[in-house]
Amino acid sequence: MLQKLILLVCLLAPHSLQAKQLPQNWVAVGKADLQVLWFDIYQAELSTPDGVFHGLNSPMLLQILYKRNISRDELVDETRNQIRTFANSEKIPLWIARLEKIWPQIKKGDELTFWIDQEASGHFYYNREWIGSLDDPQFSHAFIQIWLSDQGEYPNLARKLRGEFKDEVTE
Repeated sequence: MLQKLILLVCLLAPHSLQAKQLPQNWVAVGKADLQVLWFDIYQAELSTPDGVFHGLNSPMLLQILYKRNISRDELVDETRNQIRTFANSEKIPLWIARLEKIWPQIKKGDELTFWIDQEASGHFYYNREWIGSLDDPQFSHAFIQIWLSDQGEYPNLARKLRGEFKDEVTE
């Protein structure tokens, strides 16, 4: 019981009182637009220090430029549904609670960025300003797979982000 309480405090407490600096000068690996039917949803870009995708356990930066308004509740609910594909963990409710605290309402033109650092901690930025972090490599691994796994909802988008092909992707 004490161990679960300590884990909850660590996950829900702010990562640090000091903002995390977003990496600069990383090189794009791949870029893809998500369109569902005739609706533009977002444009995503994956970057790494050298412009090469080295696998899910390496540092990377995923930038998502939204092309429509999305409520925080919609974003959290969709993340909850998607992350279950990649994590069978009792931590999911803790992760979702943290995301509910840090994620904003998204308006058309907003950017949400997810950076996985050398220690596999995940850091979120809203319009290039740090909004919070989760120090859980299991979260970072499961979360990034929503966009990069062939087992995700949009495998063509994943392959394009990983730099495997450059043609237009519409799901």
